[in-house]
Amino acid sequence: MLDQWKEHKISDPTVAEKFNTYRFADHKEKVIDLLARVCTVSVETMKIVRAMPT
Repeated sequence: MLDQWKEHKISDPTVAEKFNTYRFADHKEKVIDLLARVCTVSVETMKIVRAMPT
């Protein structure tokens, strides 16, 4: 998940100059919230799986 949110370097200098405006720091609250949600879903899924009969 975090791989999708990391900063990527654009090799073409013209494209990078015009379109490389993404900064992780501008979105860190959203990313932290998303990571917390993913962790919560993972933990709750494991609780459900463990409660299921084998």
